[in-house]
Amino acid sequence: MGSVCGWCGRPLVAASTGRPRRWCSTRCRKAASRSPFPPVMIGRRSWCRADGKRPVTPSGAPASSTDSGTWCSFAEVRSGSAFGIMLGDGLGCYDLDHVTDDQARRFMATIREPVLYCERSVSAEGVHVFVEAPEGPGRRRIVDGVSVERYSRARFIRTTGRRFT
Repeated sequence: MGSVCGWCGRPLVAASTGRPRRWCSTRCRKAASRSPFPPVMIGRRSWCRADGKRPVTPSGAPASSTDSGTWCSFAEVRSGSAFGIMLGDGLGCYDLDHVTDDQARRFMATIREPVLYCERSVSAEGVHVFVEAPEGPGRRRIVDGVSVERYSRARFIRTTGRRFT
């Protein structure tokens, strides 16, 4: 999680007992709960702004999917118009291209990993399914006529925040 608020980026005072704090205030906790992204994603320091589908830092410099020093908190990128998240460290994603809602739901029913969040892709013709997943090589396959890519490390996924249910 880090030592900053997952929503506003302010430094956190460490709790003397109990779980580590994720939010600096009730206001930030409530704002994060209203976000389309789940807290497990918001609390990660693996966000970048996007130039198209290319990851960039808030200053506009290139970001790298293999260099965590170029990644930011959600608070640092959320004010931008385009951003995404780096995969790895337990976060994976199924990227379904040119899929109908019914095809996406049928595929999602076959996923064995815990599903964290689903959204429409940037093109609005696909779906991203974020899952808890161990790191492994990416793969692409066709499932029931649907192009499915699965990534769980060293990959940037541009997010939209347009929840798919």
